[in-house]
Amino acid sequence: MQEDIEDKEWFASIFDEHYEYIRNYVYYLSGDITLSEDLSQDAFLQAWEERRSVNRKTLRSYLFTIVRNNYFKHYRKKNIKLNFINSIVEENEQESPEFLMEVKEFDMLVQSVIANIPDKTRAIFLMSRIDSMSYTEIADNLKISNKAVEKHISKALKIVKTKLDRKL
Repeated sequence: MQEDIEDKEWFASIFDEHYEYIRNYVYYLSGDITLSEDLSQDAFLQAWEERRSVNRKTLRSYLFTIVRNNYFKHYRKKNIKLNFINSIVEENEQESPEFLMEVKEFDMLVQSVIANIPDKTRAIFLMSRIDSMSYTEIADNLKISNKAVEKHISKALKIVKTKLDRKL
């Protein structure tokens, strides 16, 4: 009985601590909030089922691994278009319609460029830029080296710069 209570408390604490990061990671991969929530919940369910054998010190990395594998199983070899919520443009009556149109067009261009970055590189890039995660945090979560994170970020920035320069 006491063990069940401790397990539930442990699960509640890890869920509260890690859910948002895990969900965001899948969202950055897929661009689909519903899918990201489903796969994140599946990862936590698997962690619950394996709670007796899970190394609690590396749990976050374990969750990232589960959710990444589940994502790639779900969307193997498909090109996913990101469906970001347009958060840059806020309706502002003081701005001219031309300016608002230009901002919307630029936002669509940036989203298109980001959507065409390879999946893993895009996820790492967005973890860095949107979640403000350090290279070390990303490397720890994904079980890759800091140098690999640097290369992915560099690759993403090169793609974004090249494609935006070409279209502007």
